[in-house]
Amino acid sequence: MKIRIRGIYATALTYMLSKNFEIVQQSPQIAERFMQEIIREPADITFKDGEDKGSLIVIGSADNFENYLKEIFPYSIVWKSPVKLYSLIETQNCKYQNYDVEPCLEKGIVIKPPTDGRKIILSPPKAVSKFAMVWRGEGKTFFSEHIVPEERKRLLNISTKYNKKGYNVKWRSNAQFEKNYLLEKDLENLMFKYENNDFSKQGCDFYLINLSLEDKLELDKIRSLVVPTINFHHMLKLSRSREVDIAESGKDNVTQILESLIKDYMGIEHIKINGRRIFLKPGKVIEKRVSDNGYFLLLRREISGNGYYDGLGIRKEEGDYDIMEIDSRKWHEVHNYYSKDGTLKGKYINISTPPELLDGKIRYIDLEVDIIIKNGEKIVIDEDKLEENKKYLSYKMLERIKKEIEYVMTAY
Repeated sequence: MKIRIRGIYATALTYMLSKNFEIVQQSPQIAERFMQEIIREPADITFKDGEDKGSLIVIGSADNFENYLKEIFPYSIVWKSPVKLYSLIETQNCKYQNYDVEPCLEKGIVIKPPTDGRKIILSPPKAVSKFAMVWRGEGKTFFSEHIVPEERKRLLNISTKYNKKGYNVKWRSNAQFEKNYLLEKDLENLMFKYENNDFSKQGCDFYLINLSLEDKLELDKIRSLVVPTINFHHMLKLSRSREVDIAESGKDNVTQILESLIKDYMGIEHIKINGRRIFLKPGKVIEKRVSDNGYFLLLRREISGNGYYDGLGIRKEEGDYDIMEIDSRKWHEVHNYYSKDGTLKGKYINISTPPELLDGKIRYIDLEVDIIIKNGEKIVIDEDKLEENKKYLSYKMLERIKKEIEYVMTAY
């Protein structure tokens, strides 16, 4: 199995994955760090940064690979798409498996799975392999952005004759590492499949891994075995890449970088297990403690006076406020809800991965189950939601959640 790795996690992942797989298409920097020759061969599976670089996308199919991903990222969310990337699906009333589809095609290939938990993005039918896409069109050739200019000329020479027959060809990044005669054979096969509407075996698995702070800290340790690496390296790279490089040259420290991320008001990004992101009302920083090893924040959030507090069943009133406790060492956040005269109305403890500190906001993965404290009584709620979503969690994560519930029930 050949693995291609791109992005800010490349050094740590190369160290981890090279024990079981052959790493190909390495960047010059990675090849130098590991004293390797760059292997210019097509990849079977690709690891790359997610859109916000706080997550990983894994594309490709292999036996039992989902369980393997849960083993190497035990405290993250390993979400496997219910539809394969580039597979052809038929829709009904602009929906497929309760997901909206966009655009509203009767059938099309999946070009973006429902990573937001809501919709699938489609494209008109195309025949797809690991090297190219073929469909009827204007007779043009397109290229992946990752194909270098010198390879585009070679690939264009191969696809031109198909363009003259009225086919569009898009070369995928793997094509630049394959021999001409095999690419010609691949295009012939794709053309035949397209004309015969044979899309049945098309598509590959798609995984979105929302990385927890716990697993990023482990990646920091692994990276430190290869090159100098500060604590919180992979978290801080998302907001302060240049400052991280300076700190790792010995000219700065972690505390300074962490301090720079804390603003007067902090946003709160609450990620659900299915990938959906919820942005809570920001809070004013009223206390902070920061060191090279972690951070603690108290936020004051003003509450709008309508409705009821989730789980607590207590009415919200004008003047209510929330004192939210955020600690990088803990697997939960505490919401302390007060009335305007300072009377504690109740506590809501959200079980989550340890909160990350980004530029002007905190972010964590909500682990569904929560604990409420009202009138001295402690109640665990939403266990049914955890049960519904546990297929995305490793055994270690489920055990960690159980341990955290036990801790919170005795500590508060």
